[in-house]
Amino acid sequence: MPRASRKSTNTSDAQLNEGKLPDDQRPTIVDHGKKFAAYDKNGRLIILGYDRKIVEEYANDRVRQS
Repeated sequence: MPRASRKSTNTSDAQLNEGKLPDDQRPTIVDHGKKFAAYDKNGRLIILGYDRKIVEEYANDRVRQS
């Protein structure tokens, strides 16, 4: 008996690479279990949080300001 169709589990953002920052200045987002961390190009922690979208937006704003 066939299983019921299930929704895709792919949660990646299709527009992830459409940022306004150059590649060399874009912050690096790393997941640590349930948390996400954003690091600048020097390896310093910018923000640590549970929502990837919020972490990305805040990190991008901080990099633009400096």
